[in-house]
Amino acid sequence: MCCRNIEKMTGGVALAAVTLSLLMVISAMSLALAQEPVGFEIRPGDFRVENAPPLGEPYLLEQKLVIGNGDNIKRTFTLRALVPENLENPKSLENLPLQYGAIPEPSWVIPMAPGGGQVIEVDENLPGKNPFGEVDIYLNIPRQENLTNQKWEAWILVKRQAEIGEILEPELICKMWIDTSAELPPPPSSPFKLSVAAIVALGIGISAVALALAVWIRYRGKARGRARGRVIS
Repeated sequence: MCCRNIEKMTGGVALAAVTLSLLMVISAMSLALAQEPVGFEIRPGDFRVENAPPLGEPYLLEQKLVIGNGDNIKRTFTLRALVPENLENPKSLENLPLQYGAIPEPSWVIPMAPGGGQVIEVDENLPGKNPFGEVDIYLNIPRQENLTNQKWEAWILVKRQAEIGEILEPELICKMWIDTSAELPPPPSSPFKLSVAAIVALGIGISAVALALAVWIRYRGKARGRARGRVIS
């Protein structure tokens, strides 16, 4: 009976030791993954846009987003604007600055890679290479009175695409705070109005040229008639 109890105790201790060892290994792996660098950087990490007009058409911001590739191979990054509450962690809204709410529509923020689109390739971090890529940022806020005097936060998500054999696709977020203008800007010039004005101007120019040509032809005709009259006489 005593031997059986000792065997049970020994088995329990061995099981506990194995379980503890597994937990320590898992914790070490999790810590290593958490401390592993993402392999790239973005600058700035956050910025503010003041007096942003609800213009009703896209316009370019002075601020650029710079992506730095820390790897020794060329990397591809995708860009996407997000509303903060659309992320998996809803508690992230608690980090919004005072008086700033989530932007109503992510499409009002447009990160644009060179050549257009939301995909950018950045050279490897090696001598003779440029491991930095620059992204333009556009705003396209509808021209509406209720969108003046607003304070929003928007996020630009930068994700590094996985290469063959890779699993993880690390991400970084650039936070931008947007203060819209107090008043609506003047309405943008309509392309239709411009085309009509151009057509009118062209028509006036053609009419003037035609009139001048008609006067010149008439003058030339009279001059020839006088010359013929002198020859006959």
